[in-house]
Order: sequence, then structure tokens, then C-alpha cells
Amino acid sequence: MLSLLLLAGVLALPLFAVPARAATPTVMIVSPADGAVFGNGTPMIVRFLVSDFSLVQPGRVGQVAAPNEGHLRVFVDGALARLVVQVEPIVLPLSSGPHTIRLQLVDDVGNALSPDVSTSVRVVATHGPAGGVPTIRIVSPKLFERTGHGMYVSFQITNFTLVEPHGQPNAPSEGHLQLLLDGSVLEELVQVEPAFLVSLPDGDHDLTMRLVNNDDTPLSPDVSATTNFHVTASTSATLPLVLNGGVLFLEVFIVTILILRRRKEPANTSIAPRDEL
Repeated sequence: MLSLLLLAGVLALPLFAVPARAATPTVMIVSPADGAVFGNGTPMIVRFLVSDFSLVQPGRVGQVAAPNEGHLRVFVDGALARLVVQVEPIVLPLSSGPHTIRLQLVDDVGNALSPDVSTSVRVVATHGPAGGVPTIRIVSPKLFERTGHGMYVSFQITNFTLVEPHGQPNAPSEGHLQLLLDGSVLEELVQVEPAFLVSLPDGDHDLTMRLVNNDDTPLSPDVSATTNFHVTASTSATLPLVLNGGVLFLEVFIVTILILRRRKEPANTSIAPRDEL
């Protein structure tokens, strides 16, 4: 009889099984990948997936906290940036430099789940292109060119964007341009347009143009170009200065010469002979 009772108890165990525990919620960032670079100042788009958790609008009338229900918080560099209640792409405008993006699931009243359910990714934003190797080329002056005391400097850059430095973090393919004369920084450029140098001393000079980061440090590896030119006080070298700024003076000078020549010409008046008087 005892054995029959034990057998009946074993058979009845499945009828009183403990209910299964709720699955653990998860959140996963699908994109961007860790270390991704967002170029040309474009906003970053975050795509994510949530499992075993329902995203709902917080603050509903009569809302009661329920397990595996709540919303998503988006943090940028530790600061709350967005509250998300739907699984949809998140658009985040970012300033230049490195950033950490963190997604965290919270309950209906905004408390973190226990244990914490979150994920993060590190990205970099830049106003420059997202890829490619920066280069610079000096267009003028040409190597060993002879010029006057005033000279235009023109250049070409690729895969690099010039921006005004204002203390922002360094970012790939973004910064400004240093113009060095004989090894000393003469000017810093933030626009792709010719620079005009004046009062250049006579003799040979080395001109270097170097791409640098927002904090004035050279790129790694260094990206620069150098040329050599000779300054002389020849008329041909200073002619552009006359054409650019002295046209009116030149016209006045020519008119003055013509007037002086006219005054020196002998009078063309005829005098009648005395016999005719």
C-alpha cells in the first residue's frame, strides 16, 4: 500500500510544477559598429533590437509598473539625450570628436532594471570625410621660382576639411593649415583660398604647408609639402602689385608726361616779314 501511495505522489508532481520565470530582457545595438567614423558632419543613426521587453509610453493614467515593461534611455557621453518608446532608428547629431553612446532599459517609472540591462558603443564624428588619406600640394610658387617681395601662395588639399579651431577635440581628417616660412609659422589658414605674402626679404626661402589637428599638433603621419623660391626686386616680379593696386597712379603718371612734353614743344606761330608791315 505504501508503495502505491508513493507512486501516486510521483505521478501527481507535474500537476503542481512551479511556473517558469520570465525571460531576461536584452537590448542590442545593431549599428553603428564600435569605432565607426561619421564624416562630413552628418548625424549618427543608431539601430537597436530589444527582446523580452515591451517599450511603452511612460506617464499613462493609472499606469502600474509591470515586469519586462518600460522604455529606453539614450545617453551620449554619460548625459541623457533621448527617451525612446518604440524600436525605431535614433538620429543623434554629434560634435566633432570621440563619443560613447549607451542604451539602457528602464521600468515604467524610470528605474534601472535589476540587474542592469544596457549596451554601449564608441564612435567618432568629424566634419572631414570618413575615409581616405589626407594630402596637400603647393600649386604656387613653383620650385625655384623667382618672385617679388609680394607673392600669392595657392594650394590643393584632398580628404581633409579645414575648420576654425575653437578648443574642440581632434577628429579624423579635420583641422587647419599652417603656413611656414623658413621653418617658422607665418600664418594659419582655415579656408581653401590663396594667401598673399608681403614684405618678403631678398634671397632664397623655404615655404612649407602642413595640415594639423584642431589642437595644432601635426597629423600622424605628417602631411606637408615644401617648395623653395627666390625673392628679387625685379620689375617683372612686382608687376602684379602695380596691376592690382596702382592702375590709377599709372594713368596719372602717363597723363603728366604727356602734358610736360606738350609744354616743351616750340610754338607753331608764323611771323610776317617786316616788308609786309
